[in-house]
Amino acid sequence: MRESILLAQVTDSHLLAQTTAELRGCNPWYSFNRVLQAVVQCQPDGLLLTGDLAEQGDRAAYEQLVGAIAPLQLPTYWLPGNHDHRPTLQQVFQQLPQSQGLTSIDLGPWQLILLDSVLPQAKFGEGYLSDEQLQQLHQNLSQAPNQPTLISLHHHPVPVGIDWVDQMQVQNSPGFLELLAQFSQVKLVVFGHIHHGFQQQTVDGVSFYGCPSTCLQVTSPELDVTDERPGFRLIWLDQNGSYRTEVKRVGGCA
Repeated sequence: MRESILLAQVTDSHLLAQTTAELRGCNPWYSFNRVLQAVVQCQPDGLLLTGDLAEQGDRAAYEQLVGAIAPLQLPTYWLPGNHDHRPTLQQVFQQLPQSQGLTSIDLGPWQLILLDSVLPQAKFGEGYLSDEQLQQLHQNLSQAPNQPTLISLHHHPVPVGIDWVDQMQVQNSPGFLELLAQFSQVKLVVFGHIHHGFQQQTVDGVSFYGCPSTCLQVTSPELDVTDERPGFRLIWLDQNGSYRTEVKRVGGCA
């Protein structure tokens, strides 16, 4: 048995139906494929796709995405972002073997919980966790008190320090954070949406990690967030309940 389970978080690809089309001066498919090549070199045990996979929720974009990752034959865990069309995303990903979305997943020593933070008809792309989801999260955590847990969602539940980005975070994050504080097995929360690498650890011992986009990045010189290269996050989940994680940018996994 391997000492660690390695997940590769890939997020905010904003793929278009036309693979040659550009989005604000960037070809999302070109940069996504470069990131995917780097992910493959890392030999992960699974892919974690954390939303905004397609810019306009087009079926063609999802179908081409499934076509790109199916040959990898990796377990793929997905959740929607505010740009996604969840029914179409879910329907297309049912065609992908070893694909699971929006559920609690037993990874052996670890539990992975996928949440839907998309707020229907949100004005600015902000997020929200429904009462039903919070109740289900409480139940999942109560049933596995000794299993270290990774929680994933699209929107950031903690501020990242960039004003306009923080206007689009989880709107009811205090309730979410209060819930997490009740369960010591929750080790880390990972999310997309912010288009840059981010790390914060709270006093309750839960760490929060944002991930670069596979295409356009959000930068802030004031916060020393300046890397504009596409990227992804690697997450090692150890058998003993510890973990480590790091951001990789396109160019390899050296």
